[in-house]
Amino acid sequence: MTANLYIQSNHYHVMLSWQQNGKRKQKSIKTGISAQGNNKRKAETVRKNLLEEWEKKVSENFQDILFSDYLKEWLETVRHSIAETTFSNYTKTIHRLICPYFTERKIKLHDLRPYHIQAFYKWKMETDGVTGSTIRRYHANIHKALKYAYQTELIRDNPAAKVMLPKQERFIADFYTAEELRKLLDAVKGEKIETPVLLAAWFGLRRGEALGLRWQDIDFEAMTLSVQGVVTDKGLDSRSQNLKYRDGAKTPASLRSFPLPQEVADYLSRQKAQQEENKRLGGDCYCTQWEGFVCVDAIGELTRPEYLSRTFPLFLEKHGLRPIRFHELRDSNASLLLDKGVDMKRIQSWMGHAHFSTTADIYAHLRKDAKQGLGELLSQELGA
Repeated sequence: MTANLYIQSNHYHVMLSWQQNGKRKQKSIKTGISAQGNNKRKAETVRKNLLEEWEKKVSENFQDILFSDYLKEWLETVRHSIAETTFSNYTKTIHRLICPYFTERKIKLHDLRPYHIQAFYKWKMETDGVTGSTIRRYHANIHKALKYAYQTELIRDNPAAKVMLPKQERFIADFYTAEELRKLLDAVKGEKIETPVLLAAWFGLRRGEALGLRWQDIDFEAMTLSVQGVVTDKGLDSRSQNLKYRDGAKTPASLRSFPLPQEVADYLSRQKAQQEENKRLGGDCYCTQWEGFVCVDAIGELTRPEYLSRTFPLFLEKHGLRPIRFHELRDSNASLLLDKGVDMKRIQSWMGHAHFSTTADIYAHLRKDAKQGLGELLSQELGA
């Protein structure tokens, strides 16, 4: 259930909204509080009290709500307490992948049992061929939603807590050698995706970080490049209105600075000058929405994350280069640092990981010589 303030006839009203049995229900309640003066805080208190009161009223009838409808209600409840990109990912998973199954079977929240959830996971694996790791992502959404239902006393226990999950496959990223990266950077010259590829290869930037880089984030005098935000295109579809820049990042550790090598500085300086020329030549036809961003095309349009992920493997195939994902340029960058003897703690900072364990889990396997080195050390100490 949601409750929102609005003004009508110069007074605050509260619009309550909830979903039940597949239908959206709404109720408007007058607060009697004037919209004039300093009354917003008072109206907000009334809004919270009405929300709490009506949640209790509606919950008495929630035994009849479909589980799929409850999931959608829960999404709206947590919407403002999680990151926008996280909400978008939850929404896609719940609306497109989970709800259709339970809606078709008309399973109510009150009747939901562990075997219903288990059957759904089995069906997805056998019918759609999804992996154990994907099932675990579904389960994270379902478990959180049902935990909230339990905490708010809509259900007596959490059936998701009793489900047996499939084994999670360990994903080992692929990466390019230094020679392969040099071939890639040579082949990509002049291509639309050249700049984000170069940024990922040189600095290990994530896709959204590379596309979110702005000229103000580059200091050509101090020779530094900083990550200050990201570009996302999250939403229920991939239309252009979902493309947006967000200051900050998921964790503070992702906001970081890099020393700017001279060859990269020279390249970026040329790109900046070319953008200014493109803007002059384009006139009114030049897109100014993304003015100040580094990764724009000749008419000022920002490179979309989805376009980059889709185009990169096609580019590799066209030029006879070994297939990897765009994100694995980041792993390639880390691999080069490891090969040069850079310790994991420094790589954690370079990659922008919040926790050292994340760095160790992802990149420990890249140290091909690690065990060999230990063997040689023991041989020196213990050998005859």
